[in-house]
Amino acid sequence: MILRQPSALAPASQYAVRLPTLLAAALSFLLQSAAAFAETPEPATPPRAGDGPTFEDDVVPVLAARCFKCHGSEVRKAGLDLRRRFSIVKGGDSGAALLPGKPDESLLVEMVRSKLMPPEGETPLTAKELQMLVDWIAAGAAIKGDTEPPLEADDVRLSPDDRNFWAFQPPARPPVPTPAFPPLTKGGPGGGAEHHSTTIENHPRTPIDAFLLSRLHKAGGTFNPEAPRETLIRRLYFDLVGLPPTPEEIGEFLADDRPDAYERLVDRLLASPRYGERWGRHWLDVAGYADSDGYLEADRLRPEAWRYRDYVIRALNADKPYDRFVLEQMAGDELVDWRRAPELTPEMAECLTATGFLRTALDPTYGNYAEPLECYKVMADTVQIVSSAFLGLTVQCARCHAHKFDPLSHRDYYRLHAVFLASYDPDRWQVSAARHIPLASEAEQARITAHNAQVDARLAQLNAAIAELTQRFRDKYLDEKLAGIEDEAVRTKVREALLTDEKNRSAEQKQLLAEQAAGIEPSEEQIGGRFPVYRDELQRLRVAVEAETALKQPVVELRGLIDLESPPSPAHVLIRGDFHQRGAAVEPGIPEVLAPAGFELNVAAGYKTSGRRLALARWLVDRQNPLTARVEVNRIWAHHFGRGLVTTLDNFGLAGARPSHPELLDWLAVEFVGSPRVATRGLAWSRKRLHRLMLTSTAWRQSAQPAEWQQTADPENAFLGSWRPARHEGEVVRDAMLFAAGRLNRKMYGPPVAVTRHSDGLVTVADGPGSNRASVYLIVRRSQPVTLLELFDTPTMEVNCPERTESAVVTQSLTMLNSGFVETTARALAARLFAEASDDTVRLDLAWRLLYGRRPSETERAAATEFLDQTAGSSDETARRTAWEQLAIVLFNANEFLYAH
Repeated sequence: MILRQPSALAPASQYAVRLPTLLAAALSFLLQSAAAFAETPEPATPPRAGDGPTFEDDVVPVLAARCFKCHGSEVRKAGLDLRRRFSIVKGGDSGAALLPGKPDESLLVEMVRSKLMPPEGETPLTAKELQMLVDWIAAGAAIKGDTEPPLEADDVRLSPDDRNFWAFQPPARPPVPTPAFPPLTKGGPGGGAEHHSTTIENHPRTPIDAFLLSRLHKAGGTFNPEAPRETLIRRLYFDLVGLPPTPEEIGEFLADDRPDAYERLVDRLLASPRYGERWGRHWLDVAGYADSDGYLEADRLRPEAWRYRDYVIRALNADKPYDRFVLEQMAGDELVDWRRAPELTPEMAECLTATGFLRTALDPTYGNYAEPLECYKVMADTVQIVSSAFLGLTVQCARCHAHKFDPLSHRDYYRLHAVFLASYDPDRWQVSAARHIPLASEAEQARITAHNAQVDARLAQLNAAIAELTQRFRDKYLDEKLAGIEDEAVRTKVREALLTDEKNRSAEQKQLLAEQAAGIEPSEEQIGGRFPVYRDELQRLRVAVEAETALKQPVVELRGLIDLESPPSPAHVLIRGDFHQRGAAVEPGIPEVLAPAGFELNVAAGYKTSGRRLALARWLVDRQNPLTARVEVNRIWAHHFGRGLVTTLDNFGLAGARPSHPELLDWLAVEFVGSPRVATRGLAWSRKRLHRLMLTSTAWRQSAQPAEWQQTADPENAFLGSWRPARHEGEVVRDAMLFAAGRLNRKMYGPPVAVTRHSDGLVTVADGPGSNRASVYLIVRRSQPVTLLELFDTPTMEVNCPERTESAVVTQSLTMLNSGFVETTARALAARLFAEASDDTVRLDLAWRLLYGRRPSETERAAATEFLDQTAGSSDETARRTAWEQLAIVLFNANEFLYAH
């Protein structure tokens, strides 16, 4: 847990219910529960699912979203547990909550209808959700299988239905559909002129369009018209590089009349080094990247963590195949025989750096001892990061018991846990600071050690010569200065006092020196002033020491993960997640439901490595793995289109969302992995190829104004009949402001830029030469998130962040209007406008082109001119500049600047 001052106070709880209403409802609940208990015993075996709703597929997602907060695994108000059908029938303190076949007599329905569940202040069930619940109970409250697993089961018995769940089946390439165009109707689905199949909005440029149009036409709709080119270039720049296009770049694109001008622009931006910065930030969220260990205010820094961040940016810019990207991060040290190499190659160094992915979890272990609870927490967080990043499953929910919804057993969790036991072993724990990788092979380390030993020997000789020289001339200096003291005993005491460090002299010594040796001090300066030969020889020796010291060869220590040298400890199931209660022994493995029956990891030990992580990594990128490609494709789709084909990006399990376009998801997953023909061209697992496929589609180029048909047929735009505007992330907002003002520092890579926490709790980028670097290079300190970025939903890494939230709170506007950063950047923008434009008319044109990619309308121009005149109050240039600074702040706050349209 990270303890820090919150940015804003949470509102007080609002669960108050008027007492008479509560008492009446409670009495009704008790009376009906008693009647139900007496009249309707629970059948021994609940009915199996037919065509109606089922508990697992339909009811659980609703209850999980609306009710588990009060009646789930952590909290069970009134003793009621809603996680299993039989536990709902059993009920809580007031008796049975469910009467199969009798929805009107079931207290669960009664409480929902009376608005007492969920309590006031929580999101109630929609009418559609309530009707589904009623229909499920009326049909007998069916489940999918023959029986339900007990709530505290330690294992899961897999059924054919479990293995047949869509996400647990390897994706297969479906045929690309030929969209069936809707009949020609007056006004078409969106109103207006007659709608023809030959219009651009019906034109499938890519297979993606074919899949989407097929679904749209069934709903009576089609694509929106294409967005204007000024909109497309701005949208594309923000999507791929996180910055707006310059006015010159917009002009060049608008003037390019080649038929493939847009595709050329996509390729140019994919080749930009800024692409790696933009999309690297997306992956760093998934990895849980931070530059500090977390836990309390200590939140110790990780000095070398930035090397993993740079690895990610370089890997994405190089379009490193995703399967290799996974292999290197999971087991880069096991991919290459780096220890026994004559010297480390760049490829080996890259592989070792990549394992920083497995060192992103919070780690509070310091000093010479680590609490076992802390060690197991690091391991648990690592398992969660790996499973959410590559499998899109909430595997962590099986840490203490069998998963409540997915067929993931307690044993499954600890088999996965055992993979990392060779590196993270609580019985042989290495604290955070001691767990590092030398960036050198064993042979190189031996050579460096021998070389440095020779340097140290020469340094010892030089330092001894300096000590002897100083001692000799100090004695000569004191002999001369103290010659006037006749009493030998006094002279000896004075000498001792002078040779005692000034801070350690006694009062008696200080008094003696004041009386006998005022102004005498055997410092190097005084000795050198008296004996120039000493000064010259000392300088020569010190130059030699400096030159010799420069010859030492340090070994860079990476923050990565390698196996401990001794054999791994035996792995066990930890009963209820308690490391004091060790259950059955387990071997490294994967969740049973994700592979054919009897599958085992092919673990092959190597030199000083167990091979466990490499075996897991190879399974993750196996073409038969049902999840890895789907999860990454869905994640990329969500960043491009604002919403995943599976909206729960980190949960492809039974409680997660079903894909809106399952055939399209599978087609993309298979296309991503690539056919043998694609592989021979070096395009298998290519993210840039996937980007290009999505960005050149008609679907991505649509305008944003929803059509009339969507309001009733697709109000959430799940079928993608129009573009979905999205607000920029905090990093993009900050970088775009700096870029427009001409202040963005484009330096890439290297140690992070520091931040400063102020007395009022605000955290800002520290002043210095790197303060205006891109936000991806700002230090990610868990206890000190930059306030501007945090307000715009940049995550604070508790574990990792597979998907960011998007909030709209008043503090965002307050900060954008009043923060020091915004004011400073507005002044810089105003200064740029005055430097590059001669009068207000030209400045207005330039300001709109820099910030919005277009010229102002006549209405906007008139309003801005009136604002400048009223704010300045005169034609004085200083007053005019101040007015422009205020206008710049206003322009930064416009939705057109903060959103991609």
